[in-house]
Amino acid sequence: MIFSNTKREIYYLLSILLKSYDIEIIKNIYNKKKVLEDRIILEWYINQSKIHNKYKQGLIINKIAFNPYHKCNQILHIYHKKVFHFRILFELFFLEGFILIKRDNNYIIPTLKQKLKTINYHLIHYGILDLYNKLFQYYINLTDLIGNECIRSIILDNNQYIYKTIAIQDDKYIEPVDRLPRYI
Repeated sequence: MIFSNTKREIYYLLSILLKSYDIEIIKNIYNKKKVLEDRIILEWYINQSKIHNKYKQGLIINKIAFNPYHKCNQILHIYHKKVFHFRILFELFFLEGFILIKRDNNYIIPTLKQKLKTINYHLIHYGILDLYNKLFQYYINLTDLIGNECIRSIILDNNQYIYKTIAIQDDKYIEPVDRLPRYI
């Protein structure tokens, strides 16, 4: 720990006790002090977790999870992000009508291969957070002017991906009614 209280102790050892300034001795002293400080910090985190009832006695995972300097803690954060991203991707496959194909003014549900191609395209060009935002917008309750339920969908139309609102009427996907027809 470079900016700790033990820095003064190391300077004291360097200036008074070590006249030859042997670099190996300095490295050993510094490493020992760092190990002692890390142990004190780990004990503090464990005590804090006991106070908040987050610690189970005797589990080795506690020493890993509550030590922010341990490399396994950083790996746990990486796995947490991966699980979060996989949850988003798996949820996209099960949403009915989230990905559609437009053919001859009809909207059809794509095959699994076409869904994978669409999701991979969006992951490469826009990223996972854009898909997460679109997933969030899928669950917003929308209706068109005549009361059809509407969803936000990614539509493949002439090899272009379009993100727009689609209405559901009798289990068919149609264009939403934006305005009622008017007689003159």
